Amino acid sequence: RQGTNEKLTSRFARVRVRAAHRDYWQTTRRAQEWLLIEWPKGEDQPTKYWLSTLPEDVAFRTLVETAKLRWRIERDYQDLKQEVGLGHFEGRGWRGFHHHATMCIAAYGFLISERETIPPSGARRARPIPLNRIPADYRPRGSAAADPTSHSKFDRDDATAARTWAGPNAVEMSLLCDQVRPLHRSSFVTQ
Repeated sequence: RQGTNEKLTSRFARVRVRAAHRDYWQTTRRAQEWLLIEWPKGEDQPTKYWLSTLPEDVAFRTLVETAKLRWRIERDYQDLKQEVGLGHFEGRGWRGFHHHATMCIAAYGFLISERETIPPSGARRARPIPLNRIPADYRPRGSAAADPTSHSKFDRDDATAARTWAGPNAVEMSLLCDQVRPLHRSSFVTQ
């Protein structure tokens, strides 16, 4: 709840279920999902239900915390609209909205980081963002210092004859560096 400084408690139950969504059209059964049920003390019956595709071995506490993140996400969305103007976009194109949303999210991240340094929050807890590891011999495409010689370590597509749309004087472009990205386990929670 908004404005509560005490620890919130409630009763929860979970069970693995198969959600039925017109399954008579399917030849295979749906995968099992978690059904999380919240039954607050003093209520006659359960009040909230969530379906989740989190893994079967997920801890009960993690399942509840993930379901309860919705309030935090909605609060962040409200702050984005009120503090940095996410709702002020009046364009019609996806590209313009994407640019506007990206700038708003970057500004909001900066505000959150700076807000941690203001008392009573105390010292900064956010860890510094590590710099990208770019090879020492990397030169940006089109830079004046770019080496004009070819690099054999780049994997190039030599099938230029089939690409008539590129024109007779097409120039090969160097490939961007591959960055190692960690694999993230996706999870989905609905209410």
